[in-house]
Amino acid sequence: MSDWLNYLPMLIPTALVAAVLVPDSLSRRHVTSWRRWTNVAVASQVAVLLCVFADQLFVPSFHATDGLLASGEVVSGDRSVASPVLLDGLSILMLLLVAFIGWVTCQYSIEYLDGLPNQSRYCRFSAVTIGAVSWMMASGHLAVFAAAWIAMNLALHQLLVLNPEQPGAKRAAWTKFAINRIGDAALIAGFGILFAHFNSPWLRDIFMSAGNMLSDSQSVPTPLVAAGAFLLIAAVIQSVQFPFHTWLPETLNSPTPVSALMHAGIVNAGGYLVIRFSPIFELFPTNLHVLAIIGLFTTVLAAAVMMTQTSVKKSLAYSTIAQMGFMMLQCGLGAYTAATVHIVAHSLYKANSFLRSGSVVSDAKATKGANDLKRPLAWYETTFAITASCVLFAIVSLLLNVSPNEKAGGLILGGILCLALSHWIGEAIQSGSRWLVAQCTAISGLICLLYVGCYLATDALIAGSLPNSTTPTSNLVVTSTIAAGFIGLLILQLRIRSASDSAWFQTLQIHASNGFYIDHCIRRFFRASASA
Repeated sequence: MSDWLNYLPMLIPTALVAAVLVPDSLSRRHVTSWRRWTNVAVASQVAVLLCVFADQLFVPSFHATDGLLASGEVVSGDRSVASPVLLDGLSILMLLLVAFIGWVTCQYSIEYLDGLPNQSRYCRFSAVTIGAVSWMMASGHLAVFAAAWIAMNLALHQLLVLNPEQPGAKRAAWTKFAINRIGDAALIAGFGILFAHFNSPWLRDIFMSAGNMLSDSQSVPTPLVAAGAFLLIAAVIQSVQFPFHTWLPETLNSPTPVSALMHAGIVNAGGYLVIRFSPIFELFPTNLHVLAIIGLFTTVLAAAVMMTQTSVKKSLAYSTIAQMGFMMLQCGLGAYTAATVHIVAHSLYKANSFLRSGSVVSDAKATKGANDLKRPLAWYETTFAITASCVLFAIVSLLLNVSPNEKAGGLILGGILCLALSHWIGEAIQSGSRWLVAQCTAISGLICLLYVGCYLATDALIAGSLPNSTTPTSNLVVTSTIAAGFIGLLILQLRIRSASDSAWFQTLQIHASNGFYIDHCIRRFFRASASA
């Protein structure tokens, strides 16, 4: 096979990034042709990646002989050269996700932005964004990764300020712009340390050396601890973790396709960074423990705020923040496969939710009264709901030969799944319908089967992309804190839905509905910094 075929999946992203060179006046004059070109290019990328994905699944010998190795080398004849493209199970899966969501949003935008004066600008920078994210996902070189990371955020900024007449969206965009520069600096600092220590910019070499250090139980040099900390900061900022989350709910005035496009590997790029550089994070488990606590706090905070919102899109925004917190929690537990499943599932679900946000009123009318609580659960009903969910998860684990105790974060994540399912079964019990209870119990079993099945499939696909070692040493304090946090969140949800009339709880709801005023504090900080 010719060498250029090794780079075929990256030809279209390169063309998409090159769209930034097209003058705005030219794209405005040919907006229809420009829109058609963008849609065809992204659709073609989906087709190409489906072929590559099928090759990854069914023709593994290709990667060992004539193609692009998972290690990031191009093999041609008897020579092997380093490649700036790293195609493995993880990057191919993420590339396909980005291309698919990008294609759907481009199709949606045809009618959504039809006739608007800034349509050509949207098409141009959405193309640049999709191309930059794709290059970041497939990068095998530190400089390429950093350049794509920065280009992705700069292109998204242009989409967020698409409607300059919306002061809220403009303010949020510039807040994000300032925060992202901190993240960019942290990423560059971390990459600089990695390059200086390993004397190589190639991810293949860095991961191999880090893996050797891990397998040989070598002491971790201080520079590598610092590199991991810098990468952690970059990931936390990119994936809207507390306290860097305040800009996301303020982007609601941006076009709906932009909100959907952000879930194509942009807001979850921090999780991808941790997963891709997991060999570095594994060297110093304390960084992962800190990440897990940050993710837990972000999840609980954002979920509490989300449950008190009356705006659909604002509720979706805080839901995204909570989900990103949970993704970081999974990464912090070393559950990289579970985090990958979460990235894919959440991206597809949330992009669909934003694109369907206009139909939420009719959906609410159709389900009116379905979630009304009839009465408190008796102790034996609560016991049944919890027992049923745990038994279902245990049965599925046995059927698929999966031991949660042997998986990174398996017990705590399995417990969280059972907690969510028990809450759902409990709601069915409160309806008083035995048929509904039976339905919910059966569907809960199917959910367990689907989740564990997706986990195993994803693990088989990306196993070669992750370090061979298991999770870092379990930390009882971290695990206990996570369990307490989710139990507290469940209690809070039950109190909110039962319409508690206690004064302190109503006061808490008011503060939560205003995001606990964190955005106001951040805004004052930036104003003070600007005037200093």
